[in-house]
Amino acid sequence: MATGITNALVDYAQNLKYEDIPPEVLERTKHMLLDFLGVAYGGLRTGESSGPVIDGVLDLASGAAGESAVLGRPERLPAHYAALLNATFAHSMDFDDTHRDAVIHIGTPLFATLLALADEHEVSGRDFLTAAVIGYDVTGKVGKAHGGSMHARGFHPTATTGIFGCSAAGARLLGYSAQQTANALGLNVSQSAGSTQFLENGSWNKRFHTGLAAHNAVMSLVMARHDYLGATSPIEGSRGYFALYAGEGADASRALDGLGSDFEVMNTAVKPYPCCRYSHATIDAVADIVRAESLASPDIDGIQIAMGETGYGLVADPAEMKRVPSNVVEGQFSVYFAAAATAGKGAYAWDAYDRLDDAEVRRLMQRTSVTLDERFGSGMESIVSLRTADGRVIERTVPYPKGEPENPMTWEEMQAKFTEWSEPAIGAARAAQVIESVASLESLASMSELTTNLGA
Repeated sequence: MATGITNALVDYAQNLKYEDIPPEVLERTKHMLLDFLGVAYGGLRTGESSGPVIDGVLDLASGAAGESAVLGRPERLPAHYAALLNATFAHSMDFDDTHRDAVIHIGTPLFATLLALADEHEVSGRDFLTAAVIGYDVTGKVGKAHGGSMHARGFHPTATTGIFGCSAAGARLLGYSAQQTANALGLNVSQSAGSTQFLENGSWNKRFHTGLAAHNAVMSLVMARHDYLGATSPIEGSRGYFALYAGEGADASRALDGLGSDFEVMNTAVKPYPCCRYSHATIDAVADIVRAESLASPDIDGIQIAMGETGYGLVADPAEMKRVPSNVVEGQFSVYFAAAATAGKGAYAWDAYDRLDDAEVRRLMQRTSVTLDERFGSGMESIVSLRTADGRVIERTVPYPKGEPENPMTWEEMQAKFTEWSEPAIGAARAAQVIESVASLESLASMSELTTNLGA
């Protein structure tokens, strides 16, 4: 294992200057913050797990008051509880940002952590942006070093890797010393958790993973503030993160590649569809064929999909289970459902899950097959061949689904996504104010100018 990774990341978190961050990186970070807020409001409203997690957290809080806003809710809670709720909301639709090389949702636990801390401590918009850039880089660099190996071993790296970025960013936001930052990361290696066992029954564990990453990051930061000693070399050590969670699948040398020059927020995608990112290229391809050919679902005899190893393991295999999703989470992780639901409407949105039992969707799932193309690896590519009832075969190849850095969503599209989910939660006027505050975040003397508009 490469040595000195943790110390280098701590040094980076300590010393990156706002003035050294390129304008386009700052702008992209603001876009990601807006996207996080929008999908959190959506998760609050649509996630069937949101009521139980709210009840559970309020039970745990036992009436404790705090300074941190809960999105779309009247409560102000201690930071760790607010972070837990907001991160869980934001992952409940599987609609949050993704980093394909790291196979991670970076922004959800990160922004939940930073917003909760910003409410407890007076920080400026510039300080917030700087910390967020650091968080994207720490999570993204560590994530690129392990790539898809975490998923291959049954871990969910949004949580297991994400906690390190949350803590590094939070330490910078709070002005921690190098030793305090190192202690927080040292504690993280004993907090890092998240199993993909949820795939077997469509449980809500995955949503809770992101909440726990943010919650536990705040815990480690509080302990580090009081100089509680954490493990050294938690990332690269002989019994550290890479060794235990990735084994020989990690290339630790990648963890510092381009640090301070190749900013990982620029390598992060925004989702246009609320399901696993590895189904998105298929959705793009099927939607394009259906719209171009003016097809309805009964016009389609079958669909053949080729995809890479990581996506195949998440959304295609085992076929006998993935072809018969029975709940939202199972639908979110079934490329058979994604293709069949898209074929019916030429588009894919949250209302797709209302059609889990639709007879035509069920028929087409059984007529859809998926093959593994090892050339794609952990990439997002998809090759779709659609057979029509009259015998034609129409093919589309999508190397980069909509929302990837190579095929980005526009600021206007991101505003529309935010507005769709925020307005029912906080109203049109406040939603517009949030957009304005995020767009000018660097000018905010206090993050409270934004956070006062986030609750109910």
